[in-house]
Amino acid sequence: MNIPSYKPNYYSLDDITVTQERIPCQTTQDLYMMGFLDASEKSANLTNNHTLELPLWVVLQQDERNPHFEAQIPDIYSAAYKEIYKADANYVELGALCKFYFELGMYLTRYDGTNSVSEMLHVTAQERMKVLKDLCQNVGNESLNVSSKFEFIERLLFNEGCKTNKLFDDWLQEKQVHIKSTEIAANLRKRKRSPDGETQEEQ
Repeated sequence: MNIPSYKPNYYSLDDITVTQERIPCQTTQDLYMMGFLDASEKSANLTNNHTLELPLWVVLQQDERNPHFEAQIPDIYSAAYKEIYKADANYVELGALCKFYFELGMYLTRYDGTNSVSEMLHVTAQERMKVLKDLCQNVGNESLNVSSKFEFIERLLFNEGCKTNKLFDDWLQEKQVHIKSTEIAANLRKRKRSPDGETQEEQ
């Protein structure tokens, strides 16, 4: 399994894909000959406070001392959606809403001065993990539209949960028994009882 990175990782394909997500931005100064960045803009230049969408990596690579763009929080992390998640976080199909909901949200926390995004991610994850755990135990991959129901991290957890649950069922049915002795049991087997009733260490 390709383990996702929770911190920026230059060599992680998952991390690269997340940073390709487009987010709303606003220019902080006049940008000459940069109108091509906005397909709807007819002028060759971008004026100050111009709103457009750019890949996340463009914003991340800016010089913090003189940024050209100011990142804005997407609507899916807004107060309106927060109320929806509070009502029933499990009803929302995060996969259809955003394929990288949690990882993208973690990146955006640095641009959120109110900490509402981090709180929203925490509460949403808590609520959805309970149902995800139940689905792993009672629902197979074939009977659930995983791509729309879950976002990236949740799909990884769901697939691993289903595999683990199947291995546990096989173990219960003695289909695959790979039980290793504990250290205590192994030490007990190293000892034997002498004829006079005293225990001795095996040489």
